[in-house]
Amino acid sequence: MPPLPVRWLALGSIAFSSSFAGDLKLPSVFSDHLVLQRGQEVPVWGWSQGGAAVTVQFAGQIKKTVAEPSGRWSLKLDALSESREGRELAVEAGEERVVVRDVLVGEVWLCSGQSNMAMTVDGKTAWLHVGGIADAKEVVRRSENPLLRQFKVEWKTATTPQENAGGAWTVAGPDTTAEFSATGYFFARELHERLGVPVAIVNASFGGSSVRGWISREGILREGGAEEVATMNTLLDQYEHHDERLARYAASVSEWEKGTGRVDPEGSLNDALWVSRAPSDPVWSTVQLPAPLSKLGCPEGGVVWLRKEFEIAEGMGSSWRFEFPACRAYATLYLNGVQIFEGTAENGGVPNRPAGGKGVARSGKNTLVVKLHGYSGSAGLSGGALEVVPFAQKPEWPRFSLMGDWQMAVEKRFEALPPRAPQLPPRPQKGALHFMNVPALYNAMIHPLIPFAIRGVAWYQGESNVGDPLYGRHLQILVRDWRRLWSQGDFPFYVAQLAGFGVRKKGLEESPWAECREQQMAVLQLPHTGIANLIDTCEDGDLHPVNKQDPGRRLAWVALANTYGLREVVWSGPRLESARKEGSQVAVRFKSGGTGLAARPLPPTTRPNLRNPELPAMPLELPSPGSALQGFALSERVKKSDGTFQEVWHPASARIEGDGVRVWSEKVPDPVGVRYAWADHPVGNLYNREGLPAFPFRVVLNGGTLAP
Repeated sequence: MPPLPVRWLALGSIAFSSSFAGDLKLPSVFSDHLVLQRGQEVPVWGWSQGGAAVTVQFAGQIKKTVAEPSGRWSLKLDALSESREGRELAVEAGEERVVVRDVLVGEVWLCSGQSNMAMTVDGKTAWLHVGGIADAKEVVRRSENPLLRQFKVEWKTATTPQENAGGAWTVAGPDTTAEFSATGYFFARELHERLGVPVAIVNASFGGSSVRGWISREGILREGGAEEVATMNTLLDQYEHHDERLARYAASVSEWEKGTGRVDPEGSLNDALWVSRAPSDPVWSTVQLPAPLSKLGCPEGGVVWLRKEFEIAEGMGSSWRFEFPACRAYATLYLNGVQIFEGTAENGGVPNRPAGGKGVARSGKNTLVVKLHGYSGSAGLSGGALEVVPFAQKPEWPRFSLMGDWQMAVEKRFEALPPRAPQLPPRPQKGALHFMNVPALYNAMIHPLIPFAIRGVAWYQGESNVGDPLYGRHLQILVRDWRRLWSQGDFPFYVAQLAGFGVRKKGLEESPWAECREQQMAVLQLPHTGIANLIDTCEDGDLHPVNKQDPGRRLAWVALANTYGLREVVWSGPRLESARKEGSQVAVRFKSGGTGLAARPLPPTTRPNLRNPELPAMPLELPSPGSALQGFALSERVKKSDGTFQEVWHPASARIEGDGVRVWSEKVPDPVGVRYAWADHPVGNLYNREGLPAFPFRVVLNGGTLAP
C-alpha cells in the first residue's frame, strides 16, 4: 500500500480559522513575511490533534514535540543569527504540513500604546482617522525596504484571554507603508539604518486606551489594591452579564410604571390604529416642534402621537436616514406605516440614526409617525433637530430638518407622581471595554502574542491617563507584568513622554499634562527602561501631532544607546540632577545627556494648526522676555487673609553656567520651588548641544539638594 499523501497548507498572511482543512494551525503572528528575533531562543507554538507528534524546521534546525491533550503544542528554536534572505519555516503534524514563507531573522520590537502609537503614516487608524503625518506622501513613496516589516494586530477587546490575535505581516513599500504605525516605522527605520539588520515592529496599539487595559488580570491581582481588584471584577461581571441586567431592569421599570401610573394603556396593541389615522382625522391638532411634552398638553408626561409628511427628492429612493435627537422618552417610529424602531427599556428607548431601507423609504411623499411615551413633562422632542440625512452628499440632495409644523394627538395624560413615589431605577450601562479599567486589550491583543520572541517594547501612551494620580504606579505594574508573562527576563521597555498639548503657556498654572509626564518618569525606577522626551515635537498642540519622525527616532536612540551599546548615540536631553537655593537664586544642575547645555533660539511665531497650513502664524509669547532661557519659574509663599499660605509661581530669568542653570526673579526674593517646562504645552528652550530638549521637572526647595 503506498504511503498516504502529505497535505500541504500554505499559511499565508491571514489568521487561522475553522475554515482551514485539518487540525494543524499556527497563530497569525507566524505567517508569511515573519521576522524572528535574533540572538535568543525563539518559541514556536500552535495547535493540532491532541497527542500528535509535531516537527518544526527552520534554518537547518529540526525540533520536535508532542501536542498536549488539548491540542496545544510549543517548542523553542535555538538562538538564530541574522538573516536577510527570506526562508521557509515548516511545521508538520501527522499528515499535515504548514509552511510560512519569506521569514527573516533580525530585531523585533513590540510597539504598543494608544492613538499616537496607532496613528499611521498616511492611512486610517481604525475609527480614529488620525493618519497622515508631515510629508506622508513622500515618506511612503520612498519607503521600499524588504528588511522593514510590521505585524499589525487587529483592534479588538475581550473579557477573557484569547488564543489568537488577528493580524498580518506586511513589508515596507509604497503600497503598504501608509498603514504602518508612524512612530513605529521611524523607530524601526532608524534602528535598521544604524544596525544594518532586518527590523520588525509588532504594532499592538489601540486609540483612546488607558494603561489599565493593557495589564493582565493576574497583574492587577498581584499588585493592585483591594479597591482596584474589586472594581475590575465588578466591571467584568457587569459587562459579561449585561443582557441579564437589562432584563431585570426592564422588569423593574414595568413594576415602577404600574406603581406610579405611567403605563402605556394599550401598549402596542392599538398602534396600527394610530398609524393608519388619516391627516384629516379630527384627533390631530397642529403643534410646533421641537417641544417637550409639557408644551403638548402633558405637563406630567404621557403617551403622545406625532405625524409628519415630507418630500424626498427624485432619485434618492431609500438612500437616506433620520438624525434623531435625544428626547428622554421611549420613541417608536413608523415610516410609511412600517415600524422601523420600537423604544424599550432594554434598548434605551431612542433610535440611533434610524433608516427605512428598501421597500419602506422612497422618493416623493413619505409619512413619519412617532409615538412618545414619556414619564414627565420635560420629556419629548426638545433636545435637538430631527433631520433627514442622505447617504450620499450631493448638492441636489441636501440634509434638511423636519422640525416645525407637526400633527399631534394625546393617547394618555399622566397624573402627577404620588407623594413619596419611588425613583425610576437607573438603566444599566454597557461601557466600551477599551475605556474601562479591565484587561480587555491585554486579553485580545497582548496575551495571544506571548511568548513570541521580542527584543523589547516601545510604549507611547498616557493621554487617556492625564489626571490619574496612580498612572506612574500602573505603568510600573505593566512593565513588571509583561516581563513576568514573557519570561524573557527584564527586556528593555522604553517610553515616549507626552508631547505638548493645547495652547502654549507660560507655565504658571497647574498642569495635569506636566503631572502625567512626571508620572511617566517613574518607569525609570525599574531596570532597563528609558524615556524619549517629546516635549518639543508638537508645534500646534494637536492631540495627534503630525511630527512622528522625531518620536520614532528618539525612541530608537534610547534603544541604540542602552540596548545595543552604541555609546556614540546621544539619546537623552538634559535631566535634572539637583537644585539648590543660593540666597534669592536657585542653582540647578543637569545631566546634559550630551556634550553640554545650550539655549536654543525660539521662533518668533507659531502655527495654530499644521493640518490647516493656510491659517496665519501667531506670535509666540515668551514667559520671560529678555532672558537667555525660557520656561523656568520660581515660587514664593504668600500669606492669605485667613492666615494660611499659598504657593504662587512667577516666570523667572535663567542663564547657563557650565553644566547648570542659574534661575532668579525680582518678584521672588525667597524662592521655595523651581520648575521647568511645567505646562500642558510649555514654552522652553533648554537643550543639550546635540539638539535634544531638557526634561520638564519641578522641585521643592528647602535650602538643600533635592533629587526629583
